[in-house]
Amino acid sequence: MSAEEGPKMITVKEARERLNISRVTMARLVKEGRFTIYDNPLDKREKLIPEDELAEVKRPQPRIVPILEQASKRAA
Repeated sequence: MSAEEGPKMITVKEARERLNISRVTMARLVKEGRFTIYDNPLDKREKLIPEDELAEVKRPQPRIVPILEQASKRAA
């Protein structure tokens, strides 16, 4: 068998459990484009996410604070 294998896929539910986030948070991340969603070819009701995309979301994101906000905090 020489079928090409793509990335390992997991269900959206499993991704939520691994990240310990709510359905609402997962929906927001999907809407923001943080995950690529695929239909499960065996069950159209289920959505799949490439497992390697979880590692990208788990990484801490730098917080960018506008300069004006920093200046107002210093003045207070």
